[in-house]
Amino acid sequence: MHIFVDESGTFTGIGGALKPSVVGALVIPEASADALFADYARLRLKLPTDKGEVKGKQLSAAHLRTVTDFLARYPVLFDATAIDPGMHTAVGIEAHRTDQAQRVTVELDRYVHQSMRDDLTRFRATIEAMSPQLYMQAVVTFELLHRVTQLAPLYYAQRTPDELAAFRWVVDAKDPRGATDWERWWAQMVLNMLQERSKLDPMPMMVGADWSAFDRFLTEWPAADFPNAPVPDDGKVIDINKIMREHFAFSSGIHPGLELVDILTNGLRRALVGNLEAAGWAGIPRLMIHHGGRQYFQLITMEQARERRVPYATVVAGFRTGGRSLLTRSNLEAARREEHEPQPTS
Repeated sequence: MHIFVDESGTFTGIGGALKPSVVGALVIPEASADALFADYARLRLKLPTDKGEVKGKQLSAAHLRTVTDFLARYPVLFDATAIDPGMHTAVGIEAHRTDQAQRVTVELDRYVHQSMRDDLTRFRATIEAMSPQLYMQAVVTFELLHRVTQLAPLYYAQRTPDELAAFRWVVDAKDPRGATDWERWWAQMVLNMLQERSKLDPMPMMVGADWSAFDRFLTEWPAADFPNAPVPDDGKVIDINKIMREHFAFSSGIHPGLELVDILTNGLRRALVGNLEAAGWAGIPRLMIHHGGRQYFQLITMEQARERRVPYATVVAGFRTGGRSLLTRSNLEAARREEHEPQPTS
């Protein structure tokens, strides 16, 4: 599968107006990619461009609806995580960053390899030196990637299990001259965070789905490095680093996958900040996983926020229906039958 990642917004405005920033990911199955990109090339001729590139911020509501209707014909998945700097304080973000930096090295002695201890020490120093803007973006990106690496394999393992044989990541690069310090940090450290998180919060591998193509991403449980984590029944753990690093690139070039994720991510943000009417964004939820009454995208906070009426409540409500079922129909019916089966009595 191909996963394209982009962000929209500046992650600035702490304590100011309520304007979320968003990081989005678009998953395109390998089996559908060639046909989808060929069809998009024809659709693209009808969209406005800037220096040869389609930008979501330039699309009208009608343009965006055309794109989402087009994508809905394919088995793609879109997911997103947002944060509203306006609902935070500088003190709260700094407290969150300090706590996270301390957590990185609080149990440093538990790691067997000196190289890992050195990496974590450098990682802590990097967190402590980050601006609030980049720190918020890093946290949002990390939360999104964790969710994508949990949901996308589960979705496709039930439908097209061969998609689990490879994960091809392309992240939008903002500087065409090369990787920025942020991008180097993103590639080196966020992926390590995901690996540790996956051991404490492992990806669900549903019984009955076909995981055979995914076997090569399983590795022996490193109990010495993670003594406090739950031990899997089969002694195996998912190698998130392999999933993320095997095919991973930053790209500043024009790519149809990056254009499409930019269109969707920007469309969600425009909806949240009030710059896009419902006619434009209403098609986006159809590309997302249905979460049983909860909104389809994450809206995270870093501190205990005071109760505030948000101007985008209607948009949030619109992202609670119309999504794609995580389970296939047969698996959903089986789950419902199991839920209603009488429980054994002693």
